[in-house]
Amino acid sequence: MTVIKTIIVDDEPHARRYLNDLLSSDKEVDVLNALKNGREAIDFLSNNEVDLVFLDIHMPGVNGLEVMKQLTDSRKPLVIFTTAYDQYAITAFEADALDYLLKPFDIQQLNKSPIKIKKQLRLQEKSRLHEKIYQVYEDFHDAKSPFITEFILKEKGFEKRIKCKEILWIASNSVYVELNTATQKHLYRITLNELEMQLPERFMRIHRSLIVNTDQIQRTKYLGNNTYQFYMQNDAILVSSRSYKSKIMSGLS
Repeated sequence: MTVIKTIIVDDEPHARRYLNDLLSSDKEVDVLNALKNGREAIDFLSNNEVDLVFLDIHMPGVNGLEVMKQLTDSRKPLVIFTTAYDQYAITAFEADALDYLLKPFDIQQLNKSPIKIKKQLRLQEKSRLHEKIYQVYEDFHDAKSPFITEFILKEKGFEKRIKCKEILWIASNSVYVELNTATQKHLYRITLNELEMQLPERFMRIHRSLIVNTDQIQRTKYLGNNTYQFYMQNDAILVSSRSYKSKIMSGLS
């Protein structure tokens, strides 16, 4: 049996008690806490794993919609808004709320929500399981690969790992190379010629100072005069040199 870890957030004490009493009849719902304002909710959610939040919209200070904006991490809970003000309904669903209960609601109305909740939680669990299986497969595949699968960097006393699949392109920089991801650039001590022999097949040399990850190319444009333009996933644009035309044609075929 899946237990739904739940919190109630409402500035009215009787509303918190009433909802808690209604939820107590469902053995699959575990009410972890009943909080009286949005600030308490944000603090609790930042330190605890919660599946579901019954969230009042109209509260003094930090209101329910502002709490919703704080839920940006991948493990954010499902949210059901509870309010006496029906004008917030459209805004609530635009904020990706699972449901919207207009006060005063009764047990029959409340009972419709757990059906949606349990279905959504099952989908989330299935998605997380698929992600774990895929990651285990990737780790196994990388461990058996004769090529570099990740770079281990030392930055300010900390170890940082960058997987090859995260790299968009690699540029030569004297006895270093620049590993360019979607948002950052990292220096790694090796020459581009040495590194080229150790990279997986998806990496292609397009210039004496550039290697691109072909999985990270959005589109390619032939410029004429044996040169190509590469539009990368982060909107960067790279241009090949003429001497690499045949290698590029082979790599893109």
